[in-house]
Amino acid sequence: MTSRWPILVLVTLAHGLGALTALAVAPLTPFLLESLALSRAQVGLFLPAVYLGGVLMALPAGWLTDRLGVRLALGLGQLLVGAMITLAAWSPDLPVLLTLLVLGGFGFSVLNPATGKAVVEWFPPRERGTAIGIKQTGLTLGGLAAALVLPPVALAWSWRHALSVAGALSVVSAVLVAILYRRSPTDPTTPVVDRPELAALGAFLRRPPILVVFGCGLALSIAQSSLLAYLVLYAKDTFAVSAVTAAQFLALAQVGGTVSRVVWGVTSDRSFGGRRRPGVVVTAAIGAASYAALAFGHLLPLWLMVPLAFVAGVGAFGWVGLYFALVAEIGGPRYAGLLTGAATACSWSGTLIGPLIFGVVLEATGGYTLPWLILTATALAVVVTLPRLSPLVQRG
Repeated sequence: MTSRWPILVLVTLAHGLGALTALAVAPLTPFLLESLALSRAQVGLFLPAVYLGGVLMALPAGWLTDRLGVRLALGLGQLLVGAMITLAAWSPDLPVLLTLLVLGGFGFSVLNPATGKAVVEWFPPRERGTAIGIKQTGLTLGGLAAALVLPPVALAWSWRHALSVAGALSVVSAVLVAILYRRSPTDPTTPVVDRPELAALGAFLRRPPILVVFGCGLALSIAQSSLLAYLVLYAKDTFAVSAVTAAQFLALAQVGGTVSRVVWGVTSDRSFGGRRRPGVVVTAAIGAASYAALAFGHLLPLWLMVPLAFVAGVGAFGWVGLYFALVAEIGGPRYAGLLTGAATACSWSGTLIGPLIFGVVLEATGGYTLPWLILTATALAVVVTLPRLSPLVQRG
């Protein structure tokens, strides 16, 4: 491949299949809850387990992406996540399952820095918001496919078969990346002596505005992961629908996030002069309003959950493309992988605590109202904080 658009299709597909594999447990939570006799708080351990592996490896993954290149790093990452999730499908008990999910997270950690670096290598600044917005739809499209496909497979056979299918898809994607990905002909090979070192991260972390950006990513990930982990159970418990129908609400949320990522990527390039923060702030505000509505879902008719799930997805998932475009541009071509890896570690740390807090509060209060209101406050903190920063990227 020598054109940047087929490359974008390839890395978007890779991101999507990797996300489908790593996040396959989310739409399968009702089946896992019943099969393993879990509490609702224990359900909150699945996504944090994946993201724990991601957080532990995110910074090394970003550094390795800059050192090894996109093709090798992305291919190996997908191979690892596919293998671990396939093994997790046949776990004898919860501890083994969680351990394998953590190991799968090691491979999942490569997706953001590797695909983000690919965009920086192949696309000029005036197109990067659109390209990263499209590339980041891989995450939501992967989640959408998982929500639509895996519960029926689990219903027909078992959740173990569904997870096995998810694992195999990442292995296939790793092969495609190894065969088809090429370095951009306009991107010169970085000499070994000039390759970025981990110590270079310190210069970025001494800039307080960058720390604030990382903190906002952490806050928004708390909300995103909580919605991802609990929306299916919330719909099932609140509206007494089947597990398959409840998973369809998660699919609607993923559709909302997919549409939002593309729209905001194009808008930031064409209407905001390449500025990424306005879109992040607006999506955070939409998320806050949606979580507040979900807090009182027991008062809402079932039909209203259809648009509400879509809008909640816009707020929960729509900010990610703009956020990582901003971080990659702060790092520039040389440090895009390193800084994206650091931002991934920080934002994914929110995923470690978000579902756990949500689950603990849910168990303690016996209802969903307070957990959703906590997410509302978290998103509003970003709305208030992020616009106050001075410019972070010098634009021509």
